Amino acid sequence: MDKKDFSNLEDQIMSTVSNALKAIDFANLKRDINDKTEDTLNQFKSKFNGYSEKYMNLNKKAKNNVSTYISKRPAGSISGIFYIVFGASGSIIYGFSMLSFLIANKFFSSMIIGSNIILGVLVLFFLVSLGLLLRGISLRKRLKRFKKYVRFIDNSSYFLIKDLAKFAKEKESFVVRDLSKMIDLGMFLEGHIDEEKTYFMLNDEVYGDYLNLKNEQIAKESNNEKLKEEIDYSGKKEIESTIKIGRNYIEQIKTVRNELYKEEIAIKLDELGNISNQILNYVEKNPKKTQEVNKFINHYLPITIKLINSYKDINNQLVQGDNIKNAKIEIEKSIDLINNAFENLLDDLYEDVVLDVSTDISVLKTLFKQEGLSEEDFKK
Repeated sequence: MDKKDFSNLEDQIMSTVSNALKAIDFANLKRDINDKTEDTLNQFKSKFNGYSEKYMNLNKKAKNNVSTYISKRPAGSISGIFYIVFGASGSIIYGFSMLSFLIANKFFSSMIIGSNIILGVLVLFFLVSLGLLLRGISLRKRLKRFKKYVRFIDNSSYFLIKDLAKFAKEKESFVVRDLSKMIDLGMFLEGHIDEEKTYFMLNDEVYGDYLNLKNEQIAKESNNEKLKEEIDYSGKKEIESTIKIGRNYIEQIKTVRNELYKEEIAIKLDELGNISNQILNYVEKNPKKTQEVNKFINHYLPITIKLINSYKDINNQLVQGDNIKNAKIEIEKSIDLINNAFENLLDDLYEDVVLDVSTDISVLKTLFKQEGLSEEDFKK
């Protein structure tokens, strides 16, 4: 090999060393987060409460004559009156009769045959009449609430039940039961309440749109779960692949080290392999830290492999001139810098552990002080 070849070889090695030194800048290493994955998952985080905006469009589309879906002769409008009339009349008649019979029975008990049976019949008819009266009052009250609900509906095809409850000054659970009963009685001809008891829908068209929207949401959530599983699986495979690449580089370092076991650099390569192995072991146990060592595995280790392979190549030269000796010295210095940088990276990885330990110790000191178990307390 002539001087020109040695010169070219030196330039190549020195250039590689310079690049390695510039690349090793762990002080600026930042913890990146995969925003793309987060953005994808955020698209599917909206739940059923997100339907409100969509339903606003349904309301605009279905703003028609609500009277079409409301009974013109709701349950209780006539029967309630009859119940009240007959119940009140019966209660008065049988109540007065029962009272009269009790007075008569007090003075003429010996002359009245089967007084207990007669009294029992009067009591029975009185209770039946009272029941009819109460039934009629209940029907009229429900009819009154129905009219209030209709006023609240105005020209809307759906609404939140909690808003209706506030308007009617009733509990939300009571309004749900009330509406359900009115739907069963046909007072709302096509009324529907959603499964979550959140919305009341006036007609079948809006309810159909609601079901379509819900099915779409279920489909989205299902796709979300599948996507999340795919992302988790992909992330796991990526971590495994990254660590596998790192292990392969370490094996290459060991191979070169075994060939250079007589050289001073062998000790440095042992240290390099040991530190690199500790970094990968930590990442295996803490996969979330993978992002922090991506440059270490995909950039710094390949440059390091290139350096030590260059060292091996020039070391195999039979004639060891000054250029080769200087190149070897520069590479050895670079390996020292690389080892120091990798040690700093390993130390940074344990930053959270140290912080947790410091926090635990601080908590313990505070507890001991509160319990009077600190060293200062014993000195007192």
